[in-house]
Amino acid sequence: MISIIVPVYNVEKYLPRCIDSILNQTYRDLEIIMVNDGSTDCSGKICDMYAQKDTRIRVVHKKNSGLVSARQAGIGIASGEYVGFTDSDDWVEKEMYQTLYDAAVQNNADVVVGGKKEDYDGECFSVLNAFPSGSYNTIEQRKYLRKNLISCNDFFCMSIQPYVWNKLFRREQILEHMDRVPPLIRVGEDAAVSYLVLSAAESVVVLDSAHYHYCHHQDSMMFGYGNEEQEYNNAILLHKFLKKSFIEQGNYADMERQLSRYTINNLLARSYGRFANTDAESILFPYPDIKKDDTVVIYGAGALGKAVYRYAKFIAKLAVKAFVDQKALCYRRVGFDVSMLEDIVIEEKDKILVTVFNEAAYRVIRENLIRAGLKAGQIIWLDTRKLEKYFKESDVGLDAG
Repeated sequence: MISIIVPVYNVEKYLPRCIDSILNQTYRDLEIIMVNDGSTDCSGKICDMYAQKDTRIRVVHKKNSGLVSARQAGIGIASGEYVGFTDSDDWVEKEMYQTLYDAAVQNNADVVVGGKKEDYDGECFSVLNAFPSGSYNTIEQRKYLRKNLISCNDFFCMSIQPYVWNKLFRREQILEHMDRVPPLIRVGEDAAVSYLVLSAAESVVVLDSAHYHYCHHQDSMMFGYGNEEQEYNNAILLHKFLKKSFIEQGNYADMERQLSRYTINNLLARSYGRFANTDAESILFPYPDIKKDDTVVIYGAGALGKAVYRYAKFIAKLAVKAFVDQKALCYRRVGFDVSMLEDIVIEEKDKILVTVFNEAAYRVIRENLIRAGLKAGQIIWLDTRKLEKYFKESDVGLDAG
């Protein structure tokens, strides 16, 4: 009844844990499709070894072509009524697919959405969707879901998480969309599928539980993502693909502003250097009034925080006093040097850049910093109005609303 597709590429260190977690599911009626995407380590041999032990496992060996191609190869031979995905360096708790399948059957759902567990070498915490749990199947409910699918409430609060691996999809629904994703999309490929399926689905269930362990490793904690030009082009390609697809669905009016905010998120987090000097009044756009001689503390070690830290410290050559996050102990477990607020001394002249997109999260951080004795004037967040205005009017050409 369920086909689970596992793309595999050079993950011999983590692969057995992943496969074992799927084999140990309380739901047993599984087809497990391992797609070895041209691994050069022992990953392919590990897949074959497991296939000899359990007849539910099928192995596909193919030339390396990327994650999209691997998922397309897997879903092309899947036979289950429903399809799930697991990344090969992650793992799932034993009741995950039973939980998702029960919700699918009880609600005749096209998609069941779960949360995730951020896993830092065994230190875990749950992250649920910022969207009300429940079943969405009436015309009014589906309209509400579309209007709040990507972004909700403030500048950019991720509403339903875009990942394919914490969801269960009706096979016919996802097959249609997965085959259309351009293989050149290398970042955001999950969103290219999930958001299109969710916006078109007749019935969606959002759960208030998380069983998928998204595992952070030392090699995934690097500062930045590589070639910013490639990252920029990828974000624009993803934006154009989603925009065209939403227009074809007839849903773009509901998705326009959400999509623009999502793309702004991607552009700043992955190609920050292209925009940092956009504003003549600040060398760290969209943070207002940051000057060359300022001493800054960067608060928030997520994707945006890493991008700002890398640019401020290594490109702009600012005096970066510290990189701070309330989950510093988790980051340290995987070799990422981040400080707790109480570990550093902040002076009145220092400026604290809060590097989160979520306005509600910023407000909480701001209140905590003020309670810790910092002045409100030291705390700087994104100038969101200027940010959206820039992207609407620039040659990037986003419809920021």
